[in-house]
Amino acid sequence: MNNRVVIRSLVLPEGYIAAMDDGMISWRPNEGSRRNVRLQYPVTTLLAVGGPSGKCESVWCGDTQGNIVHISIPMLEILDKYCLNSSSIRAICAVSTTSDKVLVGTSSGDIWTLGNEVPGNQILLFSLERAVTSIRCNDSNITIQSGWSRYIFDWTGKEIEHHDQNKIFNKKQTKRDNRRARLLKVQHEKGRIPEARLLDMPLIA
Repeated sequence: MNNRVVIRSLVLPEGYIAAMDDGMISWRPNEGSRRNVRLQYPVTTLLAVGGPSGKCESVWCGDTQGNIVHISIPMLEILDKYCLNSSSIRAICAVSTTSDKVLVGTSSGDIWTLGNEVPGNQILLFSLERAVTSIRCNDSNITIQSGWSRYIFDWTGKEIEHHDQNKIFNKKQTKRDNRRARLLKVQHEKGRIPEARLLDMPLIA
């Protein structure tokens, strides 16, 4: 019995890619036969890139052990492999439409650039020291989302901007706690709740 579970998928005009929990990658075209290739570890993120024809010609696969595999579409031939000796891959971003270079973000916050045009094929640019949720770039900046926080760096790793949305949520949580504390106090004064319940009241900031 086949008990594989699809954990990642990518829909393309010509078909779709399904990544299974056992490392299997399946190309399922709208027309024609399916093709499969098995990677060593389960995939955590997928990025499809186009070629000169304008169609998707390859896909980058990041896995749970910090590896990146570049696979051709539709033949599923392995074009390149990169081992970052890092934590799981969280995000992959193409540097440009005319280059094979990509940016990679990991769960430990490491930011790498990979590709045949990169010296040594891979370079660790810098580390955010927080898990990367998504990543995008242009010629001058790299924008990284980490949870509710957004960071903008230049290509040397110098931080340019930082927007911490957690502060907004913390303020809202404090306001909710204060409203709850006042409500509990009023109910206690009216004799509707025992005094022991007041121990559960948050402090009013």
